[in-house]
Amino acid sequence: MAGLPDLIALLYRADWTRLSLAAELRAEYGQEPPPPPPSLPFPRPPRKYRSRWYRDWPGQKQDNGRYVGHGVLLIGPGGRWRLVYPDPGRSAGGEAAEGNDGEHVWSWRPLEMGGPAPLPVRENGAYLPVPELLCPSRLLGGYTLEELGPVTVAGRDAIAVAATPRHDVLRSVPGRIFHDRISHDRIEVAVDAELGILLRRIETSGGELVTLTELTDLTMNPPEAADPARFAPPAGSRPVRDPEDAPGRSGLGWQVAANAAGLAAGGLGAWLRLAPHLPGHRPAAEASFMAAMPSAEPGPLDPGDGPLPSDDLLGLLYRSGQYDGDDPQVRGAAVRRWNDAKAVLGQVPGTFRAAGHGGVGYLLDTVAGNETVTLSTGQLRIGGPELYYLDYSSWQGRPGPLVMACDGEQYWGIHENRARVGPARPMTGEFASLVGSSWLLGERLSGGVEITFHGRRGYHLRVTRGDGAAHEGPTMFYPADAIVDAETGCLLRLIAYDGDAPAEWWELDGVTAEPGDTADPAGFRPHIPPGTRVVEESGHPMVDATAVMPGLTGTAAHAAAEAFRRGTDAVSAARSFLDDLRGHR
Repeated sequence: MAGLPDLIALLYRADWTRLSLAAELRAEYGQEPPPPPPSLPFPRPPRKYRSRWYRDWPGQKQDNGRYVGHGVLLIGPGGRWRLVYPDPGRSAGGEAAEGNDGEHVWSWRPLEMGGPAPLPVRENGAYLPVPELLCPSRLLGGYTLEELGPVTVAGRDAIAVAATPRHDVLRSVPGRIFHDRISHDRIEVAVDAELGILLRRIETSGGELVTLTELTDLTMNPPEAADPARFAPPAGSRPVRDPEDAPGRSGLGWQVAANAAGLAAGGLGAWLRLAPHLPGHRPAAEASFMAAMPSAEPGPLDPGDGPLPSDDLLGLLYRSGQYDGDDPQVRGAAVRRWNDAKAVLGQVPGTFRAAGHGGVGYLLDTVAGNETVTLSTGQLRIGGPELYYLDYSSWQGRPGPLVMACDGEQYWGIHENRARVGPARPMTGEFASLVGSSWLLGERLSGGVEITFHGRRGYHLRVTRGDGAAHEGPTMFYPADAIVDAETGCLLRLIAYDGDAPAEWWELDGVTAEPGDTADPAGFRPHIPPGTRVVEESGHPMVDATAVMPGLTGTAAHAAAEAFRRGTDAVSAARSFLDDLRGHR
């Protein structure tokens, strides 16, 4: 058996774009269960953007009500690929196909199949062939892995591995708060012992099969993979000209929701402008507003600085944030965050700024303010996955809570003269991504030279975007520069760059560490001053955010948020009804 450190390195270093292979695919699946309510109050994405290679192509219904789909995959040098889907009941040449010729992504289906060909699986602008098998590093950030033993799959030596949702400081299920859409509680995979890709993936829930995806035959370096013509789009295929060509939002229901969202955003903007002048408002430190970011010392790594990180460093990242083991974990730290508002808001499209009669643009302009860089500071204590206390000493008049605390049973978000109370949850937000850094294993890393930072031994890394998976870290900006603590695996510093200039910057200082053992919950319960208004969470993010706003502005924003919730509920109900009429497509 390879051992967990070797397995982590094997999964992380797998790179399908360097392979040349031909394989047959098989998938077994049932009617997908309805997803849980979205974490954000927007309609769910179209089915065709879910990352299942068989999602829009015909499958054969079995006697047990499940479906079986087949495909033929060819991968060539330079990221070229072609995936063919035989249509049951049709002769050769009647199959659908999609692929990438090295420059363009395309999709094709016979006219008699009806309708235009669906686009290939897209994740964050990247079109990937069978990502559930060929992008195995995604298992490293959201799951606890257990090596089961050697197996043989598709005629190749493999390692059987069980993956269960990881319970750590970042999350209690794979994917962060905005991406929790899983329908399984266990995955068993067969990892190719040489290539690191997955030869088989079985997802189960409560012991029942959800989805099985596997390679039933695999040939390395087939002659046809060296022929560029095999990847060329057929005549009449559908080209993918723009990674952002998802259907636009339209219709009366969506317009109502957009208008309500804009009104709520406008209310937020008004409150932000008035908040520093409201009675009892906690003043922000004047020194927290600056014209520019501080200078980075040490400076960021250049693209050519260093090879891939060592296996030991990959294992350190994997273990970070796991408070149920014997490894040292962060117990306390001072936290600092610099943010360049102009860089962040510069990423917002003009069409979004105009939503809701300009309310969104008003909110964004308010957040940017006259200063370009803000500094927030505070103190963090952690006792386990749902035991934490984050107290901000400066928060620049933003609408976020000044204290976020959880004792394992209840969560508190304490604002000015108001407190929001709800069920216990893993810590979320940017500093959670510093304490638990396993999300970095889904990105491309280089470097790893040992340095000393804030008196602690660490490793210096350069971070660039991964293989197209939804980013799990705290930033939308890349490249990033990270310093990893050598004892706990937390990030002592993370700087995200917009071009050559820092856009976002986080630090942990004065880190204290102890082995992962549960602490006394009583130490993580906040003191709520007498007279504080306590609001129970509704479970709807926008409604909960506006519930703690004071005065008439808060009343208006809360009313708009309620209207938005009702509007999106109506849109969701209408969509579900139409889906039922169409046969759950």
